[in-house]
Formats: sequence, C-alpha cells, structure tokens
Amino acid sequence: MAWHLKSLADQRITAPSMIAERLPKALIHRNVPGEPIHRVMQAIDQMWERSAPMASYAVQQRFIATAQAMRDAGWPVLDGPKRWRNGEITFAWSAVEPSS
Repeated sequence: MAWHLKSLADQRITAPSMIAERLPKALIHRNVPGEPIHRVMQAIDQMWERSAPMASYAVQQRFIATAQAMRDAGWPVLDGPKRWRNGEITFAWSAVEPSS
C-alpha cells in the first residue's frame, strides 16, 4: 500500500484507510467487516491515531511511527523505514489474503 504523504499533511486524507481505493484489485472489494484486509485497515487507522504526536515533526514521521507500531503489534510488515519514508508499507499476503 502506498499513501501520498502530502495529501495526509494537507488533511485531505484524515486516516490511512481513506486510500482503500488504492489497494490491489484483489483486495478492494474485500475491504468489508470480517475480511483480513479490513482488519489491517482498522489497525493502521488505530496506529495512525496513536502516532498523532509525531505529526508535529512531519507527516512523514507520523507515518514511520505508524508503520513501526504495526510491526511492533505483530503485523507482518515486510519492508522498513526506507520505504516508510516514501509513504509505503507492505504486508505479507497471509495477513490480507481474502477469506474465501
């Protein structure tokens, strides 16, 4: 998943889940309660809220803190800070794979 960090900074996007239309096609229509991708999107929104204090440094720092919090919470985040600085986060397919 990739976010346009300037949009987050400009407050046009208030939560990462608002970019769900940028999910891979196999997941877009699965972003509904009960599906793994929906749980991921809920979790990333929660971590985004918890990382709000980092916004005073920059949206990029808030995103990095959010991604790190996802990893710390046990989500299978495959990439690291280099990608996070660009607003990108990648999860293992097993975390988002449609349930049926």
